[in-house]
Amino acid sequence: MIGLVLWLVVLLAVVLVWVFFRQGGYKRDALSAPPGPDWVRTEERFVDPTSGETLDVWFHPRTGERAYVRAGR
Repeated sequence: MIGLVLWLVVLLAVVLVWVFFRQGGYKRDALSAPPGPDWVRTEERFVDPTSGETLDVWFHPRTGERAYVRAGR
C-alpha cells in the first residue's frame, strides 16, 4: 500500500513539473520581425527542420526568454 502511494506521489510530481515548465524551450511559431526594443539578437542561427526556414535567435536579457525570428527580414 505504501509503495502504491509513493508511486502515485512521484507520478503526480512529474506531471506537475511538466505542466509548470513546458512553456520553455523552442517555440515553433517563428516571428516575422524582432519581438521588441529590449530584445537582443544572438549569434545563433539555425534551419527549422519542420519548415526549412532559417531562423535567428533573439534574447530578452531581463526575462531570459528566447524568440525565433525568420532570418533576412
